[in-house]
This record gives sequence, structure tokens and C-alpha cells, in this order.
Amino acid sequence: MKYIPNILSTIRLISVIPLLFLTPFELPFMMIYVVAGVSDMIDGPIARKFAVTSEFGAKLDSIADVSLVLVVVFRLMPIIEISRAVTIWIFIAIAMKFLAALIGYIRYKQLVILHNYANKFFILALFFFPVFYLFIDANIILTVMLVLAMIAFLEEIYINLTSTELDLNDKGILFRNR
Repeated sequence: MKYIPNILSTIRLISVIPLLFLTPFELPFMMIYVVAGVSDMIDGPIARKFAVTSEFGAKLDSIADVSLVLVVVFRLMPIIEISRAVTIWIFIAIAMKFLAALIGYIRYKQLVILHNYANKFFILALFFFPVFYLFIDANIILTVMLVLAMIAFLEEIYINLTSTELDLNDKGILFRNR
């Protein structure tokens, strides 16, 4: 049981490779995408339930998450019709995520990608994007997702700038004990 969360994160990390080459929205792409998404949803809860969390596992999970997000954005942007403003906003959001990680690296001398609730909620919305895309205009979905991303990334920047010590599992500023 000790290694299952890291195995799940590794599966997600490896799954981005075929996603680079498969056709988005076709069955093989969607099957691998779902496996990657489900692995993201269950690795952390399994690690916490069985008390096998680790700094390595948290970093592996973060790297797998960022890799999946970047590959999905890279693969879907060329085929989804979105406005220029939304496209620019996507690149701003990506830059903000990297800024949050850079601030964390400068402050703590290590890769810092927080597992706060806002980031988790954004990743969950990203996971469901292909389903929503079948029924709702991409610009509407992406605008909602980008609002979630901006909240998550601004909170992550704030936490990285103001925290006295690193806590990769900081749930967010609204969930702290007062």
C-alpha cells in the first residue's frame, strides 16, 4: 500500500506521453485522459488515508499535474476555437502558475506547487473540460476555468510570499486556523 500513491502519480506522468500523439477527443485519447484524471483524484486521498504521504510523493504529484495540464493545453488549443482574449488569458494564467512556482523556489530552494483546495478545484474543472466542451461553447467554459485558475494561482503566489514555512499541503488561506 505504501507505494500505490506514487505509482498512481507515475502513471499520470507517463500517460502524458501518448496524449501528445493521440487525436484529442477520440476514444484512445479520452481513455488515457480519464485514467490520468482518476489517478490524480485518488492518489492523494489514498496517501493520506494510509498515512504514506511524503515530500517526494507531493512533488511527484505536482510534476504529474503540471505535465498533464501543459500537455492538455498544448494538444487542445490548436483544435478548439477560442477568442484571442481567452488565448492571451490562458498564457497569462500559465505565466502566473510558473511565477508562483518560481517564488516558492526562491523562498524555499525547492520546487513548490501547493496542493491547496483552489488548485484542486481548478484541476477538477480541467479534468471535466472535454465533457463540457461537447455541450458548451469553449469560450464560456474556459472563462469560468480561467477565473478558477486565477484564484488558485493568486492564492498560491500569496501563500508563497507570506508563509513563514513551507507546507505543500496548505489547504488555502480560507482554511487556516485563526
